Amino acid sequence: MNLPTHIQPKVRVPQDAQPIVEGAHVMPAEWRWVMMVGGLLVLLASVTVIIAALTVEPGYRFNGVLYNYLDGASYFSKMRLGADGELMVSFLHTPELHEGAFIQTLYPLLGYLSRITALPDVVLFHIMRAFAGLFMYAALYQFGAMIWWRVSTRRIFFLFTAFGGGLGWLLAPLTGISDFPDFALLPEAYPFYSSLMNVHFPMTIGCLALLSVLLLGTVRPESRRDPSLRRAWIPAGGLAAIICLLYPQGLVPLVAALALSIGLTYLRDRRLPLPAVRCLLAILVVAVPYAGYVALAVSQDAILREWNSQNVTAAPPLFVFLAGFAILLLIGLPAMYRALRRMEADGDRLMLLWLVMIVAAVYFPSNIQRRFAVGMVVPLGYFAVRAYADVWMPRFRGQTRKLLTGVAITGMALSPMLLMLVPALGLRAMPEESAGIILESGYEDAFAWMAANGDRNDVVLAAPPVSAWIPAETGLRVVYGHPYETMDAANRLPAVRAWYAAPDSVDCETLLTNNRVRFVVMGPQERLLGEAACTDSLRLEYNAQGVMVYGR
Repeated sequence: MNLPTHIQPKVRVPQDAQPIVEGAHVMPAEWRWVMMVGGLLVLLASVTVIIAALTVEPGYRFNGVLYNYLDGASYFSKMRLGADGELMVSFLHTPELHEGAFIQTLYPLLGYLSRITALPDVVLFHIMRAFAGLFMYAALYQFGAMIWWRVSTRRIFFLFTAFGGGLGWLLAPLTGISDFPDFALLPEAYPFYSSLMNVHFPMTIGCLALLSVLLLGTVRPESRRDPSLRRAWIPAGGLAAIICLLYPQGLVPLVAALALSIGLTYLRDRRLPLPAVRCLLAILVVAVPYAGYVALAVSQDAILREWNSQNVTAAPPLFVFLAGFAILLLIGLPAMYRALRRMEADGDRLMLLWLVMIVAAVYFPSNIQRRFAVGMVVPLGYFAVRAYADVWMPRFRGQTRKLLTGVAITGMALSPMLLMLVPALGLRAMPEESAGIILESGYEDAFAWMAANGDRNDVVLAAPPVSAWIPAETGLRVVYGHPYETMDAANRLPAVRAWYAAPDSVDCETLLTNNRVRFVVMGPQERLLGEAACTDSLRLEYNAQGVMVYGR
């Protein structure tokens, strides 16, 4: 994708910085550095998964996802849909049959690719996760190259944004609060943290970085005279379309910031920055119809409507939220203050408005508040490096400068590094408490048997950690498997637990009949809930390695 080159703000740099690179051109040596460092970060984001797969305790099987296994199981269930030829997403973690919709489309596409390539879903998922991470890191460096001329400043921006963590690693143990954004709550806001989780988070951050640097050029006063910007609306619309399919909430703050920047330019100068207007229209032409389609699909489908109402990601208290970005905020405050005081029609204003719109969207009353924070470290990293180059580093020289830079980067990296290590250590120390990440190995053959003997849309009753994986492994539905994607989840979860814990079989049929249950699983995870006296009236159809499957 060709991006305009004439968008570098005038930045004062230290005299001992590396030589200026012409324009926004990235030298081959720079790309080698990006691929080396980015590749190392991708490897770090994968090594714990590989170790978990290779060192899982005997008698257990690793399910393929180390971080947030519930959402991981959901991604694999959607890949299963794609492998079966379905590109519209319907939820298999609920017994209700319903029409699908074009949402979260990436994973059915990956499932379709898995069928074509004959690669197992879990293998393809992690290959694409690594590719998405490399794409994101390349996009972040391209952003830095379009803003700063010096190689050293570009690299500082890359490292600041790649980690971007705050003080969650310090404050979580001190306060007993676990929901700091950088320590558990907001993986989509931080590039490295996002690369641990899935494919669409890092892909979205990379696309937002490219789109935002493109828009930076269009809001500057000289944009009207830059011929390279006349067709900037084409890549802007294309990136917007990709973001809509990946993570549409990410567009909202950036588009709002662009519209506000255009409005401020008109109020101050009585002119419209036409390249920016064209880009805004191109984005809206793509985003508004898609938003309308999703809103219509949700309003007309009862299952999607309940999924939307259950899919609550509330914002944390403001102090907790800001603490998760504290290091970048503290470094970048002088540059933010300068941008606020001047409010000139340049990149600073757009990035400040983007940052403000993210915070406003996160705290605007809605059920998806946290989702608007995706890629927040990009504008934060921009201001941190602006202040780093203009304010902080000119005050220091030599080893002191290097030491302070190293301390800042280390502080940002501590939270994501701890998040990367803790789940892997837990598998070794307490495998019985890692249900969902791992399962007893007997379930694997039971899954294969149900896949071979069940019909599509059959429903399975099992313990929640087991039910999370049944749709991905078998293509069958479950009574309860996901807090968002199971309808009436708040009532179904205790109902499943109560069924297994029932001391007798007096009222066992209600749950089974109401949810069209075809198979009932009884294995190690189910025995933790109770002895399942209700299975006495069922027909045993499978029994191996400590796992039984009953039929109705």
